[in-house]
Amino acid sequence: MLLNIFFDNMNSTLELVLIGAFIFAIYWFILRKYNTLGLRLFVLCFLLFIASCTWIYKDEKNLKSVLKNGEEHVATIVSKSRTAKDNEVQVSFTDAAGHTVNTKTSEYISKEEWENFETGKPLSILYETAKKKTTVQQSIMRFKNDKIYLYFFSGFWLLLGIVLYIWLRKYRVGVDESGTNG
Repeated sequence: MLLNIFFDNMNSTLELVLIGAFIFAIYWFILRKYNTLGLRLFVLCFLLFIASCTWIYKDEKNLKSVLKNGEEHVATIVSKSRTAKDNEVQVSFTDAAGHTVNTKTSEYISKEEWENFETGKPLSILYETAKKKTTVQQSIMRFKNDKIYLYFFSGFWLLLGIVLYIWLRKYRVGVDESGTNG
């Protein structure tokens, strides 16, 4: 519950400041005193693991919200466009209250799915009325089936960090008491 409040109401500047303070605290309290190469690489990999877990948490929360609160509608594709990083589709449909909704979405749409969309054709969508957010149903279902690879990606960083720690824990790095590299 506390994590939901923490991640939802976070200002991006404050988020960057807190991440920077966390990394500085790790350096100040741990890496200055214990200067093995294995520990430093483990900390780096562990931070990547935490970042991956945060990314997965946000996606998982979004997926649950869409599946729980999304109303299924059949929309008509009005247009589609591609930007540098998004495959966007504009759809039009009538909601449960009888209002015509014209909206765009680009969440979870893969290149292959986007190429198969044709203007004027029907498209099954999930619409969250409270958030006024539209998601293409086949895209969210593909993501639901493929999200296991995100868990593998996250676990890879943790496993790599553990292996590097065990393998390189005896190598000392940094400045020693005499002021030279040790």
